[in-house]
Amino acid sequence: MSETGRNVRKLRITADEFEDWLRERGYAKMMGEENLRIYMSRGMASHFFSNSSLLMSCIFTKLGMPSGRVAERIRNEIGKRVKKIYADFYVLEIEVEVAGPLE
Repeated sequence: MSETGRNVRKLRITADEFEDWLRERGYAKMMGEENLRIYMSRGMASHFFSNSSLLMSCIFTKLGMPSGRVAERIRNEIGKRVKKIYADFYVLEIEVEVAGPLE
């Protein structure tokens, strides 16, 4: 529980989990194995701070959103609830206060 009385949801995505997520959705076949390797060699922090649409889709999916295509209004609301972000080459961690539709 945070100071506001809302629950905090901790999301942790490793590079391996992100790659698995991409493979499950057929991106390895669409991109080709070599291009997927090149894409993954950028690291999680790079994907996050360059606003990678694939990583954002993965994040929203793991937050329980119905699909990777999330309306801008919902993205902004989620952004307001982010309390902590950590990103390095291998891992991305986000803490989000959840209440209502995100629970």
